[in-house]
Amino acid sequence: MGVFLPYAGLYLKEALGFSSSQVGLVLAAVPAAGMAAQPLWGRLADRTGSRRGVLAGLAAASALSMVLLTRFDGFTAVLFGTVLFACFHTAVIPLATATSLGALGPRGFGGVRVWGTLGFLACVTAFPGLSALAGFEPPLTAVFPFVAALSAASVVAALSSPVVPGLLERSPPGDGWRLLRHRPVAHLLPFVFLFHAFIQGPIYLFPLYVASRGGDAATVSRMWLLMLVLEIPLMTLVGTAQRLVGARGMISIGLLAECIRWTTCALTADLRVVAAVQVLHGVGVVGMFIGAPLYLEEVAPARLRATGQTWVAMAGAGAGAIVSNVVGAWAMDHVAVEAPYAAAGMATLILALLLWRWLPDPRPPVEAA
Repeated sequence: MGVFLPYAGLYLKEALGFSSSQVGLVLAAVPAAGMAAQPLWGRLADRTGSRRGVLAGLAAASALSMVLLTRFDGFTAVLFGTVLFACFHTAVIPLATATSLGALGPRGFGGVRVWGTLGFLACVTAFPGLSALAGFEPPLTAVFPFVAALSAASVVAALSSPVVPGLLERSPPGDGWRLLRHRPVAHLLPFVFLFHAFIQGPIYLFPLYVASRGGDAATVSRMWLLMLVLEIPLMTLVGTAQRLVGARGMISIGLLAECIRWTTCALTADLRVVAAVQVLHGVGVVGMFIGAPLYLEEVAPARLRATGQTWVAMAGAGAGAIVSNVVGAWAMDHVAVEAPYAAAGMATLILALLLWRWLPDPRPPVEAA
């Protein structure tokens, strides 16, 4: 993700010559495919009890599909290859979250999750130099090969993780539908959808926003470095944050941070100011992107943790991101570059104000009737 998220949009626009709308459609294909595939992989993991095995298989399939994508050219072919990749790749993060939370609990989760941030940081900062060193010209043409190599390496990591008895529990057929009848889950999914519907586009299209302000790939790399500076120490405090303010409190703080961040981007063309507010990225990630899975973990039974996390991902990084990327890219082309960022700032403020009435206190986990 440290290669794909910051640089894929820039590669499609600058190296392949796609328009902003075409870039938005390709990027929207990732959550679109994920929305269909994620629940299937989550149910497979919970039904079989082989959560680690499914995770390793998804990483391997992601690597192979990205190898194919490196050989595709043209909008239609790249769109097809991206859909194939996304069918496997989009389920990796929610399954990794489910297995980590199941093995360690909220207090231990942050200490493991921070390594994802460190890996992202290493890639986003080193990628431009490493791709040039490896002989890719222009360097952005290395995006897909690097993603393939790193996905293949993650297979080894998944298979080498220890077997935890608590992660082997199986759920019976039809068990997953009980989650939808549980009030906290029924309220969480549309909330997550709306958040991502306004946030995902600004994040994925951020390289285009930076380019419109006179920046380049190196500028994007430095911006991401600033985004991750605060995220690293905050990630190690996830357990403490949940104990002090709870999952809903974390979500509220994250929403306010995203409001300030994107509103500032909408109001200024000065990249120095834009860079300064990117430090709030860490607050937003720990608050909303980690707070929502923690909330789900509090209300979902252990046997359905993979199903629940993939549903959260489907609603947010799936359905919400589809809307956000397509509408955000269209708004960039036809309204103003700042339009998606102004909308994101206003929406996150409204969601923060509604949060405590929208999401109920976590109830005891859903159990079989």
